[in-house]
Parts: sequence; structure tokens; C-alpha cells
Amino acid sequence: MKKTILAVAIPALFAASAQAATVYDADGVTAEVYGRMQFDITDKGGENSKVDGIGSARMGFKAKSEIAPGIKALARGEWQIQAENSAKGSNFECEDVNDTSTCKVSSSDPFAARHLYAGFEFDEGGTVVFGQTDTAFYQAVAATDIFNTYGYEAYDLIEDGRQEGQIVYNGEFGGFYVGASYQFRDDNFTVDFGNPNNGTSVTTNAKLDSGYAGTLGYTFDFGLAAYAGYHVEKFDAGEDKKNMALSASYSWEDLYLAGAYVTTELGDAELKGYDLVASYDINAVSLYTGYAAQKAEGSISDQGDTAKAFKLGAAYKFNSNMKAWAEYLNDGLEGADDKWTIALQYNF
Repeated sequence: MKKTILAVAIPALFAASAQAATVYDADGVTAEVYGRMQFDITDKGGENSKVDGIGSARMGFKAKSEIAPGIKALARGEWQIQAENSAKGSNFECEDVNDTSTCKVSSSDPFAARHLYAGFEFDEGGTVVFGQTDTAFYQAVAATDIFNTYGYEAYDLIEDGRQEGQIVYNGEFGGFYVGASYQFRDDNFTVDFGNPNNGTSVTTNAKLDSGYAGTLGYTFDFGLAAYAGYHVEKFDAGEDKKNMALSASYSWEDLYLAGAYVTTELGDAELKGYDLVASYDINAVSLYTGYAAQKAEGSISDQGDTAKAFKLGAAYKFNSNMKAWAEYLNDGLEGADDKWTIALQYNF
């Protein structure tokens, strides 16, 4: 999740690290390296839950070179890197012995690609890239993406995040933002619709045939920004999945407020959600909170509420590189457990 508390005025597609180091700059060619190291102390809740410590890192590079007046070639690669025994991104091999499940972690593939693309930047016409990154629809919901650890509960199973095999356009013209993306066939992409945690989701084996998304937005001079997005995912069998979103944010000095409404349809099944967040900065301290809800309707209305999350967080910036935070999530779904995290992160 993106971790900046800002109005959505610059596409998140090209956001990396404010501390990126330029390792080459000559003859119209630039190359930058950036990354972060992080350690989380977390409790996922539950009667038998234990506090865990998880390490991770993120590394990336960006390159840009002029190929014609007003046109630059660009590229970006970014990977999430897990610690040796980190549960995130690891594979588990389990066997049942005397009614007790024993698992071991395989860390043979600790790298997970986040952004991998190449493309063009036009001085007066925006950017177009080819590869893996966020769909254009993400910009319609990015306004509430302010949490360091939690968040995105209202969008679960509605927006699928970064995708590969895409062509993505982003452009800003004055206060206007225009985004569009097209995704090619992906045989590894299937859809779950509903809440898989309670075993009542709609699951299909259909493969993604194609997808397209578009987002329009406008940022006013007085701190208000509004966005609307639409995303269609076409499968090689069954109905199309149609996602829609509206969001607005307001920034005034150290105060930030944002809200988003999202909905998706797959045949007669529907999910609807909303996400509200607020933050306030006091010197090096950021205090933030949010509430996310999601409800099933149509043919899956028997699922009822599929998300109810109230969150609190506080972050402290030691300097422009180092920060720490603590976040708490109260899960209001029946049988769900509360969670908390304390983390330290260094950016470069």
C-alpha cells in the first residue's frame, strides 16, 4: 500500500522513494536506485495467537533517457524481498501427524515483483508504459490508501491491485488527470467473488481474457480532489466483472480527509464498500484513523457484511529516511479478531 498522506494529485504509478539515489546522470541518461528495509512486530489476534517478528525489504531502480525532443524512454523495476523465515511470500509444506499440523517454510523464492515496465514519457502528453504495475482504476481509490500496514478492506475482491501484461497511460493537464489501461490475457488470473474466509464466495475457473480500466479526476487549487474510475475484467467463460469507484479528498494545512465508494458486479452477485480516512500531522508525528465497510448483495446477499474495519495509527518520522509506526485494527465481523502492528522502516 502506498504510505504517503497526500491529496491524489500525482499518479501513484511513478511514485517511488523521495530518497532515491541518482547513480548515473550524463548525456541525457539518468538512473536511480531506491529501496527500504523494514521490521514488523505483529499480533494477528486469536486465542492462541503469538506476537511475531517479520523482516522485509524493497529494492527498485528507475532509468530515463531522451530519445527525441520532448520524448524520453523510461523503465522501472521494483521487488519485495522477504527475510529468510518470513511468512509473507513464502511457501509452506505441511503434513498432519497425530492430528497436529506440522509446517516448514521454503524460502527458495523470496522475491516478488511489484513494478516491471518500460515505456515513454512525453513532455506535454503524459506517459505510456508496458508491463506490470497498477491498473488505471487504482487512481480512483488511492485517496484512502494512507495506512502503513492495514487498509484496503473495502476494496477486497473488488480491485485486484497491480497486474502484469498491461498497457497503461497516465496524463495530467492542469488540474485534470486522465488514466487508461488495457490488460492482455492472463491464464494465471482467476476470480473469487465474495468472502473466501467464510467459504461462501463465488469461485470460477475461467481465465482472464482481457481487461480495461479508465479514471478521470480533477484537483482544485483549494485542496479538494475528486476521482471516478471504471474497470471491466472479461473472462473466457461466464459474466464480465465490472468495478466502479468514486473518491474525494481534501487537504488543508496538516489535515487530510478522504472517502471512497466502490462497487463490483459479477452476474447477479454484487459487492459494495466504502472507505473513510482522516489524518493530522503534528511536527514529526502523524495521527490517522479510518473505517472501511463492505457488504454483499444480489445472489450472495446471504453473506451480509464482508468487511467492518476500524483502524487507528500513529507514525513518527525520525528524519527523511527513518520512521516508525503503530497501528491497530478492530475487526467487527463475527468471529474475527483484532490485530496490531509496531514497525520500523528505513528508506533510501
